[in-house]
Amino acid sequence: MKTTEPNYYKDFKCVGSKCTDTCCAGWEIVIDEETHAHYKTVSGEFGKRLKSNLTLYEDGEPGFVLQNDNCPFLNNNLCDIYTELGEDCLCYTCKTYPRFEEEYGSLREIGISLSCPEAARLILLDSKPVTFEVSEDDEMVGTYDDISFDLFIQIKSSRKIALDILQNRSISLNHRLALLVNFAHDIQEEINENKLSKIADIRNKYSQENYQKDLINILDHYKIKQNHKYDNMLKCMNMYKNLNPINDNWPKIIEHAISCFHKTDDIAFYQKQYDDFNEYYKNKTYEYEHLMVYFIYQYFMKSIFDEELYSKVTLAVMSYLIIKELDVVRWIDNKYNFDINDQIDIMHMYSREIENSEKTLYDLEEMFNTNKLFDLEQLLILIMN
Repeated sequence: MKTTEPNYYKDFKCVGSKCTDTCCAGWEIVIDEETHAHYKTVSGEFGKRLKSNLTLYEDGEPGFVLQNDNCPFLNNNLCDIYTELGEDCLCYTCKTYPRFEEEYGSLREIGISLSCPEAARLILLDSKPVTFEVSEDDEMVGTYDDISFDLFIQIKSSRKIALDILQNRSISLNHRLALLVNFAHDIQEEINENKLSKIADIRNKYSQENYQKDLINILDHYKIKQNHKYDNMLKCMNMYKNLNPINDNWPKIIEHAISCFHKTDDIAFYQKQYDDFNEYYKNKTYEYEHLMVYFIYQYFMKSIFDEELYSKVTLAVMSYLIIKELDVVRWIDNKYNFDINDQIDIMHMYSREIENSEKTLYDLEEMFNTNKLFDLEQLLILIMN
């Protein structure tokens, strides 16, 4: 079995009570069956407390009864279960979060979630391009019964090109994102036609500098559609506002951003704020690069399960666009100041709302697949302006 991890993974360590947020609040605490069974056997006063707080959620999964949206065992950002019973008695989610793991046949991929502030700090901190470390052991490889081996090979090779494009700093970030979206769109067309062998030709084209330059010249024609971006971002923000929120503040944050830019129909103000912010934050563009690398690393390969690559890349691009919108608003609110602590706060908050809800991810994928607002041309307008 081969295991891949980003270079920052090994540096993660929970900061406990020093964390600016808590992973024990704002969502259901799902307990795996083995831990659930063990909790029922714990004796004494703490055992009684454990049993009195166990419940079954609507989907039948065991979990804890929340208290004011918090885990009942949260105690000043520390965990009473950890204190009383030890780390080994934590449920699987609590033991592993914010680490994630996915297996694709002979490939295991691990990382840390942006929804944790400390993980977000590590993801964003280093200005150098993210690298990935690969190790190999003698563990038996799982079967490919539930995935197409041919698609696995094509998608794995294509992700390497996608990451190369994203980390090519000789090209502007907007151009990199536009190339990435076109790349995913072209591959998706071949997947839809069941012509997987042609994906290699697409990779070859997008690996060539001359092809990229010619395509960028074409993409630059979208720069004159600033009014379309202004209108379409409003539609996107309203869609995100109406997603099922984990935190009640999320819709208010989105609504504030909408009010900031759309209370009066002033495209000139909107564009000037973006231009000024881009100039102000130009030396930190790598943070957005790292954000995109994070999303492509985590989601690109998942398309081998459902053959929906374009929607996975759309998720990455829309995440960048929504976060950037919130960044500019925070910058304005801060009287034109913005630093990495603001970035960490916004990115981790976005990730908690979007990535930590399976329903939200499903709803977004449906939107990306069916709403014409996310067609290639419309997405290019959002990226290039």
